[in-house]
Amino acid sequence: MEQQDIQTIGRYRIDKKIGQGSMGFVFLAWDTMIRRKVAIKLLRMERMKTEDERKLARHLFLQEARIMGNLNHSHITSVYDMGIYEDAPYMVMEYIAGRNIRSIIDKGIEFSVKEKTTILSMVARALYYAHQRGVLHRDVKPANIMIRKRQIPKITDFGIARIMKEAASGRPDSGEHDEGGIFGTPHHMSPEQIKGEELDHRSDIFSLGILAYEWLSGKKPFQGKFLKDLLENVLELPPPPFSEDADVDKELETIVNKALEKEPDERYQSAAEFSDAIEMYIHVKERARKDKKKVVFDWLKVVERLKKNYMFFSDFTNKELLALFKLCNKEKYERGDFIIREGTSGTKMYIILAGAVAIMKEEDGKQMELETLNDGSCFGEMSIIDMMPRSASVVAKEPTSAIAINETVLRHSSPKLCLKLYRNLANMISEKLRHSNARYFDLLANVESQEQAE
Repeated sequence: MEQQDIQTIGRYRIDKKIGQGSMGFVFLAWDTMIRRKVAIKLLRMERMKTEDERKLARHLFLQEARIMGNLNHSHITSVYDMGIYEDAPYMVMEYIAGRNIRSIIDKGIEFSVKEKTTILSMVARALYYAHQRGVLHRDVKPANIMIRKRQIPKITDFGIARIMKEAASGRPDSGEHDEGGIFGTPHHMSPEQIKGEELDHRSDIFSLGILAYEWLSGKKPFQGKFLKDLLENVLELPPPPFSEDADVDKELETIVNKALEKEPDERYQSAAEFSDAIEMYIHVKERARKDKKKVVFDWLKVVERLKKNYMFFSDFTNKELLALFKLCNKEKYERGDFIIREGTSGTKMYIILAGAVAIMKEEDGKQMELETLNDGSCFGEMSIIDMMPRSASVVAKEPTSAIAINETVLRHSSPKLCLKLYRNLANMISEKLRHSNARYFDLLANVESQEQAE
């Protein structure tokens, strides 16, 4: 099959090839039915030497597409469709306009340390989401992390290396290297991946640590003139210290190096733990800057409003709420500032001290205002429960001051207060669900009564 001869795949019109690797082609295509741009990954079947290998490759590729299709996270590329084209399996994915981190590094595109760490934290949260559902990436590297507008990351290419590996061996992934080569990207492989051991989510954490090190420092942590030298260095040498030019302090270097521990038991034990460490680092740095321009407010007045208007604060004592406030950042925003951006991840909820904000939703590239919240209101609380990306933006309509309650900071600094907030938020959501179910059954009963009357 010659990729340059492909004009259509199913209902999709092929516009151009946008990527090619040892495992497949990627095309920019047009969905003629839904009328949108998509990306199509087509597996290269010529690498399979026998019909049994080709049959297994098709099965594994489509199985992976099904798994990916069930990952519903805005920082993970969505899979829309799958099928077979001239004996080769393909998957139709969300088309992502933007640059990958590999390109950003190579072209020297400037990102601040705050911007980089915020993106890395979001990527770690998305990996945690996938790991919770039994999906490993196995090839986390700069080329597989796209950055969209407004600095929203998207993880691409889950599991393709594993599919090819299993097809070539004729059996489920045993962890053994295929004769004559190593599957994955050597510069970003974990020690256990190099040694052919069974992998778990901590291998992805190591690879994300390599990505973080390279993006923050501008150089790879492990190098070698030949592949053998590189792999030995990954197995045996610690990463070199960050250079002074990298503008990375010792605290952040320590966080990254923990992800790069040789033994999986010495690393972060979940991608969420890695994200937490980054979030705590960002919080400390923000606190140091913002304490120099403190926000003055009548905390007793705020406490009274919160306990009156929000069930999830109603049983907090004044002392508990004051302790909670002391752990929070107090932030000021000018008119038009984005407090939350739709699609980003975060573990903060906000209490408006003074001012007003607009809840905005993007439709066809335009921002639509859904509602206005004034002083004493809360927003962003759902992120404390589900840790999922934001479903709407929040913009200051006038100069606004707010308290930012960071769930990660609260959980690490005061587990008791955090547990109480969790419980109250869960009760609130449960009550809403009960009301929704009651309305549903009332509606169903009305419909049945009308049918009987007729």
